Amino acid sequence: MVDNSELPFRMLCRKFGAEAAYTPMLHSRIFSENEKYRREEFTTCKEDRPLFVQFCANDPDILLEAARRVEPYCDYVDINLGCPQRIARRGYYGAFLMDNLQLVKSLVEKLAINLNVPVSCKIRVFPKLEDTINYARMLEEAGCSLLAVHGRTRDEKDGKKFRADWKAIKAVKNALRIPVLANGNIRHMDDVKTCLEETSADGVLSAETLLENPALFAGFRTAEWVDDGEASNKDGLLDQADLVVEYLKLCERYPVPWRMIRSHVHKMLGEWFRIHPQVREDLNAQSRLTFEFLHDMVNRLRELGVRIPLYLKEKDSHVQGVSEDGLAN
Repeated sequence: MVDNSELPFRMLCRKFGAEAAYTPMLHSRIFSENEKYRREEFTTCKEDRPLFVQFCANDPDILLEAARRVEPYCDYVDINLGCPQRIARRGYYGAFLMDNLQLVKSLVEKLAINLNVPVSCKIRVFPKLEDTINYARMLEEAGCSLLAVHGRTRDEKDGKKFRADWKAIKAVKNALRIPVLANGNIRHMDDVKTCLEETSADGVLSAETLLENPALFAGFRTAEWVDDGEASNKDGLLDQADLVVEYLKLCERYPVPWRMIRSHVHKMLGEWFRIHPQVREDLNAQSRLTFEFLHDMVNRLRELGVRIPLYLKEKDSHVQGVSEDGLAN
């Protein structure tokens, strides 16, 4: 994720069950050249492990230079080969390198030969299963030690419109010797368990859902995913305002740019803002945020009588799980 898995958010997800985490996607060239970018975009701490540091790249030498800067602070250097957004098309990285597999191979080989930490990759599937399997095998042979597979194609950017293809992920898992992580269609712990069963993957990633509900891997779910009439569904005595408060405390401990904080507050309190749009408008009107303002905003929502609980199934109350993003196993 770009800008959305910075240190405070990773630590929040770890507190609620994520067993490992990815950094935001870092631009390898800018990271190599710009000290301010490195200082703002990559922060970590000793508790922030296991950690995947994720880069986009299209030049093996520049990627290696960037990777060497983070090598002492992570468990994997990850190559993002799955970003389908227009910015990746313009910059010629992410999923748009699927058109140049020789370049992809050279990126992986460069890191695998020269780093002391393992190399991981994240990919999307091709429309044809055979092409996906050949792609995954090439990555493994080039030196990839762990592969995350998003079960949608490069053109299937809308996760609500297109279901991830878990059968394709299973086929990749069966074809490789290295660990495979499954990505796509993960909204709550029932999805985690079903995905692991159907794909035989070694773990599960979550991205978009985790932005709204960072407590997903602790078994909590939003009302949208509560099964009607299921007796085990209960108020988990936790809500997204609680998560925002926890997140803000972590941001005070581990400072990050305000644009990241603003984005997370909008994601976590989206349903609350739909009930009281004036609170959202007041937030948007703030050109310079402060922690005092954000804590007061949460208190204001509570005083307005808003509480949208997160729900918990009793059988999910002790699950563990990674964040991207996130993984559970």
